[in-house]
Amino acid sequence: MKTKMNAVEKRTFSLFMSAMFFNGFVTSVTNVQDIIAKKAFHGFDWQITILVMIFPVSSLLSIWWGKIIEDSENKSKYFLIAGFLGRLSLVLGFFITNIYQFIFLLAFLLSFNSLIVPTQNTLLQANFRKVIRGKLFGYSASLSTLVALIGSYIAGRLLDINEHYYKYIFVAVGVLGLIGALFLAAIKIDTKEKTKHLKKKKSLKQIFISPLTRTFEILKNDKKYRNYEIAFMIYGIGFMIVLPVIPRYLVNNLHMNYTQTFVAKGVISQIGILIFAPIAGFIHDKNHPNFFAAISFLAISLFPMILFISTLFNNISTSISIVYLSYVIYGIAMSGILIAWNLGTIYFAKNNDVSMYQSVHVALTGVRGLIIPPLGFLILKMFGMQTVFIVSFLAFFIASMISFKEYRKNC
Repeated sequence: MKTKMNAVEKRTFSLFMSAMFFNGFVTSVTNVQDIIAKKAFHGFDWQITILVMIFPVSSLLSIWWGKIIEDSENKSKYFLIAGFLGRLSLVLGFFITNIYQFIFLLAFLLSFNSLIVPTQNTLLQANFRKVIRGKLFGYSASLSTLVALIGSYIAGRLLDINEHYYKYIFVAVGVLGLIGALFLAAIKIDTKEKTKHLKKKKSLKQIFISPLTRTFEILKNDKKYRNYEIAFMIYGIGFMIVLPVIPRYLVNNLHMNYTQTFVAKGVISQIGILIFAPIAGFIHDKNHPNFFAAISFLAISLFPMILFISTLFNNISTSISIVYLSYVIYGIAMSGILIAWNLGTIYFAKNNDVSMYQSVHVALTGVRGLIIPPLGFLILKMFGMQTVFIVSFLAFFIASMISFKEYRKNC
């Protein structure tokens, strides 16, 4: 089977890599948004919980975006909409002065991110063959990660000098994020479908209800995809339940400064993705998505377990060193999860337009985002952070076992 890129793949890959370079700057901010909220805006635990809910809850919009994209002839234009209305909105960060404004700004940014994800998956499905898709996406993820970790380190240093520099960081990232969206919009999505019938005027019911019915239709009729999503749902519990706890632990308990927290969350956590994403993409191309997900979920289960171990030491320096180790493991594991999260749905969509499959995938993130972070906050208040870390570990482990069982059943 040919693994060299054809003309469409070469042009797409060149523009996609350029887009991912600029996307890295956006990631450098979203990776550490909770730390900025905790330190610069002195956010309470419940406010941090709301903040970490924004990304998953805004993802609920994805089922409507996905249906619009699925029914659209010109799909690339949605990158422009997300770029101008979503990413460029970060320039408003120059004017924010409190955590409520910060939460609103992030909600606006991430709501339009739920438009980028399904459109991007349509692009990956249409313009890259399966035999090289994972590897090429892995390279782009590494480039984006390299930019993100450099950006996170620089941002951390700047904020330690003057934490009000966040205003200038947001402006710069907003402009750079828009440039990334423009590169994505320049890619012609090579779809083969006929779309003349899609130009018919749609009723309000078709606009608002049909995406919901399409979502239930996919989950009902595609049992293998549904089981894949069940495993991802449980993985998501492990991932989201720990989010409200980490800023409190790093800032309040370990008294880490901006540079230390940004190095942990924005640099060390990204090194594993930087190095291993292309390898993970290559392995994904050669294996069943359930097997690949099982290994990735098992690997990330070590992250909350090592964080739990770090709480057992009275020496803060020792605990911080173990936290750094946990983020090394996190980065390695996330190199696999990043690939599985972005490309797994393409396998199950087969010859169907993947935009709706990925939208269901993203929207389910929103469903658990409504429930799990508040649950994590509740467990934190009632039982302490150690219990949250243990629950997170168990969820990751169970998700791995479910994925492995599905792999054994279908292969």
